[in-house]
Amino acid sequence: MKRLYIFLFISLLGHQLNAQSGPYLFSGAGYLSNGQIGLLLDDAEAGIVLPAMLAERETGGWAVGASKRTGLDDITEIAATAHLRLPWKDQIALGIQHTGIEGYFEQRITLSYARRLFQKLNLAAQFDLNRNSAEEYEDLYAATWSISIHAPLMQQLSMSAWIYNPLGNISELDLPSMARIGLLYEPSEKIGIAIEAEKDWRHDVRLKGGINYRIHPRLALRWGVGTDPSLIHAGISWNLLQQMALSGSWRYHSRLGSSLCAGLSQYKYQ
Repeated sequence: MKRLYIFLFISLLGHQLNAQSGPYLFSGAGYLSNGQIGLLLDDAEAGIVLPAMLAERETGGWAVGASKRTGLDDITEIAATAHLRLPWKDQIALGIQHTGIEGYFEQRITLSYARRLFQKLNLAAQFDLNRNSAEEYEDLYAATWSISIHAPLMQQLSMSAWIYNPLGNISELDLPSMARIGLLYEPSEKIGIAIEAEKDWRHDVRLKGGINYRIHPRLALRWGVGTDPSLIHAGISWNLLQQMALSGSWRYHSRLGSSLCAGLSQYKYQ
């Protein structure tokens, strides 16, 4: 019976989530709540999903999070990441993501290096190792890489691009080749509005939108939406000790239902 359950779980992830391995794994509370747009991240989660964002930060940071799907209580999703500012001002980041049930899990470990090339161009390279493990089966491994850029075009406007597995490496895990292009508008220090297009070469383009609204120096609200599949996101963050934030988030997936998440992160980068 357990083997049947594992098989059904793998099939569900493969068909409903357009491949779970690699960049589709849970990465943290902030990303889950803001429409899954890297440009809206203000903590270390950027080290997993858009590491070029780290290049302008003046300090290091960290973030941890865990998520549960309300209709699938046996599934546990966790993620943790940290980045460190090097003496020559570049940033290096390490992240780990884990999704699994009893008898089966998927993991991804990422190592990123971010550098400010020019005044309005940041670049990062990321390398990741993916592992899928099921009871009574051999573990499967796959490694690949990605490139991301972050360009602060002007005071209120910035853009990003991220390309994953660009050579289309074929392995037993069938990692996707995909790209994301985003645009962020910040009319004030309190509000950030972003849109992003995501293209997995095997599927149609997905469009995403998100808003961060800091209604108080200690309190921030987040919303987001996505297409194909339809997604709705929401979240809240509370600044605990001027250097840390506690976050809660919710996502509704049109095929899989709701997910609830909690996370803790370093908050400020001055």
